[in-house]
Order: sequence, then C-alpha cells, then structure tokens
Amino acid sequence: MLLELFASLFIISLTSLVGLVAFGVRQKTLEKYLDLMVGFAAGALLGDAFIHLLPELGKTGITASVSFTILFGIVVFFVLEKVVHWHHCHRVHHENVCTDLPYMSLAGDILHNIIDGVILAGAFIINPVIGFSTALAIFIHELPHEGGNYSILIKGGFSRKKALLANFITALASFIGAILTLALSALVSGLMPYILAFSIGSFIYIGGTDLLPELHKKFTTKKAILETIAIILGIAAMGILLLLE
Repeated sequence: MLLELFASLFIISLTSLVGLVAFGVRQKTLEKYLDLMVGFAAGALLGDAFIHLLPELGKTGITASVSFTILFGIVVFFVLEKVVHWHHCHRVHHENVCTDLPYMSLAGDILHNIIDGVILAGAFIINPVIGFSTALAIFIHELPHEGGNYSILIKGGFSRKKALLANFITALASFIGAILTLALSALVSGLMPYILAFSIGSFIYIGGTDLLPELHKKFTTKKAILETIAIILGIAAMGILLLLE
C-alpha cells in the first residue's frame, strides 16, 4: 500500500511541470483542450465522490457527525480559495496579475496539496481501488490547475525555471499530508470515515462550484456538447473502475 500511495503522490506531483508544454502551444488551441480537461476533471471528481467514496462511507453509516464533516470539507475549500488562494485557477494565460498573488497562490497551493495528501492516504488505507480512483481524479484535476498556477507565477515576475521549481516544491507538500495521515491512522481509531467525508465535501466543492462554472464563461452549442461529453466521460472513468472492485 505504501509503495502505491507514494508512487501516486509522485506522479501527481509531476503535473506541476505542465508549464514545460503549456507555453509552447498556441493560446487558442490550449484553451480549447483545457476546457475539455476541466470538464473531464469535474466529472472525475464528482464521479469519485458519488460512485466510490460515498458508497464506501455508507458501509459504516452516515451519521450527523459524518454529514457535518462533508459540509466542513466544502467550507474549508471555500475559505482556502477565498482567503488564502484567492481563486482556484484553471487558465494558463492571465493579464494584470498583482505582485502579491503569486505568493498567495503558492501558500494556498501548499495547503491544498497537504489536504490532497491526507485525502489520498485515507483512500489507500481504506481500499487500494478507491485509492487509485481518487489518485486518478486528483491527477486529472491537477493538470489544468497547475497550468493556471504556473501562469500566475510567470505573470507575477517569476522566471520559467523559478516558476517550475516553486510549483514542483509546493506539489511535494502532498507527502506531508499523507505521512501525517498514516501516522494518525495508527493512533486514532475511527478516523477514516471522517477523512472520507471530508474528501467527499472537497470533491463536491471543487467539481461543482469551482470547475463546472468555468465551463459557463463562453458558450457555443458545439462547445457545450463537447464539454458535456467530457463530463460524462470523467464520470464513466470512475464507473469503469468499479469493475476492479
């Protein structure tokens, strides 16, 4: 389990280097495929929450305290983006980035990645298949997210080398969350249902209130159809993983 967990964390961390290719592609082409990736990520996150995590949580019973933990996960990510991260960016080109935003973005990303580590470690402890499905959902989401972070750092005055290094270092913060979860899981009994509940809340928030609204900013019939297909494919990917269970 440890090998699979840490390998997954490292692969997810590599999404922080997406800037190596992001600025080598024409903006129009990149934005076109980025919207489809955002749709796929939204489907994957919501699919993982409702197809894998929620049924697993139901096995131990959904009590009032567990429900409050789901709501707590939603509130935490709202505060994380509102106060620390300013916004959860999924765009690779930005204009008029203020001086403080790159550092706020990095600080928020550290906290976000620590939480990702907590979520992923909890998922692997419960069930390897749930661990892999959660890792896949996080990986898909991190691709456009890390591209947006890289853009903010570049527009904020970072060199490309410095931006890539800063992005990668913050991505490794996920290992901190995972190690803390592994340590606490051995000390605190009954912790896993609450980690699952928190994960569900965070995935619902990111998928439903963060990613999906991104797809409403520009509308054409063709674009709407393709984005809907991308969302369905993201959900289907999580559904297919049920076969492994």
